[in-house]
Amino acid sequence: MQILEDRFHRKHDYLRVSLIDRCNLNCFYCNPKENKSESVRYQQNLTLYELVRLVKLFVLEFNIRKIRFTGGEPMIRKDIIPLFERLYDLKQSHGFQLALTSNGTTLAPHLERLQQLGLDRLNISLDTLDREVFEQITGHDKIYEVLQAIGTAEKLAYHPLKINAVGMRGINDHELVEIVDQFKDRDFNLRFIEFMPFGNNAWKNEKFISCRDMKSAIESRFRLDPLRPEANSVAKDFRVRDHQCTVSFISPISNHFCSSCNRLRVGSSGKLKLCLLSADDSGLNIRDLFRSGLDDKEIAGRIIAALQFKQEVHPPVKQLLTFSENQMMAIGG
Repeated sequence: MQILEDRFHRKHDYLRVSLIDRCNLNCFYCNPKENKSESVRYQQNLTLYELVRLVKLFVLEFNIRKIRFTGGEPMIRKDIIPLFERLYDLKQSHGFQLALTSNGTTLAPHLERLQQLGLDRLNISLDTLDREVFEQITGHDKIYEVLQAIGTAEKLAYHPLKINAVGMRGINDHELVEIVDQFKDRDFNLRFIEFMPFGNNAWKNEKFISCRDMKSAIESRFRLDPLRPEANSVAKDFRVRDHQCTVSFISPISNHFCSSCNRLRVGSSGKLKLCLLSADDSGLNIRDLFRSGLDDKEIAGRIIAALQFKQEVHPPVKQLLTFSENQMMAIGG
């Protein structure tokens, strides 16, 4: 068993895998209509067999403890249930966590089966409670489908059920208190995330609201008691006093957490991505290594070598905005 450690002595035990670089929404902070990135052709995506091999490689060679499937929107990949079916025995024998991040629009009918197949952790994106604002952000009128998915997940007792909301000044910042009020007596973790700059999104400084300001807005109505953070957590967590829910603040821009980063990412086409907010990738494409005939131990060695190129911190905002190839849709968040 090898350890995924970089030159700054950060150990990596969390893998995020993008299943597809397409989505059925067009959120302007990810894939705006006016500047939509071209999806990779289907043949360039990791196949079902390659996805299973990828997970097995990271679990068996590196003892990865958590794997999260992302997109695009992972639920629009037609073989997602077969993927979970093929990973079930491996998960049962090795005990790693299996997580999913979804926009929730097509999720509800599949949640029970996914739970049966070992889905432990679930994040659903919901940036607003207002139907018109939802359509403004996403380009689609699908808020009711998202709320249905949240309700279904709650009935199935997914814990902790995490709701992701990107805070944007002048868009949904007036709703932060309302979102907490809506879910305050439900067993949810509400995660407020800073708007991140990518080369193809609609990031502007005047739309940015820091986690400090989001927290202050919520504290105008609710008392927040700090919780002890989990190891390598990217969030600052709080209990909403006298209520059931918790809230978290994720600040990649105003107060980065690079020093404790334990994450690696693999895009839908197999590219190993060392940092979400960086133009530089590892130069390694695991799909190509699979198709070249290398065995898993040889590929594991190349992954460890590539990891040594991970930077100590991500670049500043001005530099991030120049990275046209750094696109959330392709990376998977």
